Amino acid sequence: MISVLYVDDEPGLLEIGKAFLEQGGSFSVTVVTSAPGALALMNAQDFDLILSDYQMPVMDGIAFLKEVRLQHADLPFILFTGRGREEIVIEAINNGVDFYLQKGGEPLAQFAELAHKITVAVERRQAINALRDSEQRLADIINFLPDATFAINTDGDVIAWNRAIEDVTGVPATDMVGKGNNEYALPFYGQRRQLLIDLILESDDIIQNGEYTIIKKEGGS
Repeated sequence: MISVLYVDDEPGLLEIGKAFLEQGGSFSVTVVTSAPGALALMNAQDFDLILSDYQMPVMDGIAFLKEVRLQHADLPFILFTGRGREEIVIEAINNGVDFYLQKGGEPLAQFAELAHKITVAVERRQAINALRDSEQRLADIINFLPDATFAINTDGDVIAWNRAIEDVTGVPATDMVGKGNNEYALPFYGQRRQLLIDLILESDDIIQNGEYTIIKKEGGS
């Protein structure tokens, strides 16, 4: 079940929104009538997503979004508002809003679309966080390997440069990660040139016409 914190200064809209969203059993909705009140609740309870109106007293939806991003950078945030000015949309996007949905129209269709956006926003953030965790675990594994090891992406940029290769080359990871254009060859050959790792990105013809006499192929690798 997805836990939603719904913020709006109109109690009637909060009641309607809570009833619509909770009727399917997929959402648990906590309502609050002000952004400061929402921030206080967030200090005491975890939520999967923030759903907020824009035009509210004391702190509007954009100011609330900015504060949420300072404290909870990865928390999904949807701005659900009757104000549709272009500058508001642009400012919301620039401050990391996940979705912007304008109020109005038939309530059932409106809240069905809102429920869909809530689900997408939460699943997307979860996927991003899972990918980040996976990449961090891989980086940790590479970093603590006893052999000098580095990795590049498909653009040829260095994405990992472990502690052992720092010791061998004298080049710290901070000076190498993110570099391309065969920068990683400089500590070994003093010039930019292709290394064995670059063959991964080349065609079979180039690999077979190279300097290597023993090549093992498994499937497409």
